[in-house]
Amino acid sequence: MPPLAAAFDLQGHRGARGLMPENTLPAFERALAIGVTTLELDTGITADGVVVVSHDPVLNPDLVRGPDGQWLTVPAPIRSLTWTQLQTYDVGRLRPGSRYAQQFPNQQPIDSTRMPRLADVLARVKAMGADAVQFNIETKIDPRRPDATLAPEPYVKALLAVIRAHGMEERVMVQSFD
Repeated sequence: MPPLAAAFDLQGHRGARGLMPENTLPAFERALAIGVTTLELDTGITADGVVVVSHDPVLNPDLVRGPDGQWLTVPAPIRSLTWTQLQTYDVGRLRPGSRYAQQFPNQQPIDSTRMPRLADVLARVKAMGADAVQFNIETKIDPRRPDATLAPEPYVKALLAVIRAHGMEERVMVQSFD
């Protein structure tokens, strides 16, 4: 393999969001199937301290249907929901007609897809035998909105606890815009 090719890092942004619902297990599985070397993902933390995978610190109305199957009309902070409550929301398709849906016309909808825990993603990667895959994990902390997420120190402690529990310390880069 040429040296430059070996150095190229193919990152799956939010998994394979152009092909599957973003930041979901199917998106990460597809990214691995097409040969990504790094999974880029974003995290949030629920009211009961569960580290979940979500780009936004709120449930995005362009991506989320509520327990009643209807599209959300108001963003709901992930920090205000427990893990059990969060599992009642469907993140398996883009809101038809939205600008977001227009950006990803080839995204395959998968109804009844739930937001995964970071632990679920790490376990799935291990189960798939993707031993060389790296992770680029972003904390979704906004210093302009400190009440929207857990404070930085407990946030990072919770994130690192999951990473360490899965033995992924050497494979993870954590980034934050805070």
